[in-house]
Amino acid sequence: MRNRKIDFIAGLLVGLGAPLFSIAVALEAFPVLQDVGDVTNPAWRLVTMRAISFGTIINAILFFTALNFERERVARGILTSCVPSVIAVIYFQFIL
Repeated sequence: MRNRKIDFIAGLLVGLGAPLFSIAVALEAFPVLQDVGDVTNPAWRLVTMRAISFGTIINAILFFTALNFERERVARGILTSCVPSVIAVIYFQFIL
């Protein structure tokens, strides 16, 4: 039982790290965005949406890799970690 929970938490942490990694890469690739700081700016929103999408693609690759290695609990954690990305996409696309 304990091993299952650790696998799920490991998958959750890895899945949450992928979008954060992609946002960090986007901020390094577009250093001008660090000075903008306004989330309502269309350029900032565009790059953030691309970064979140890239993080979700990384999560999909990690999810299928975990399934390939028969690590279902890790895959479930990665899939669960996509929920904040979906909420962020809805927020940036439809609410903001």
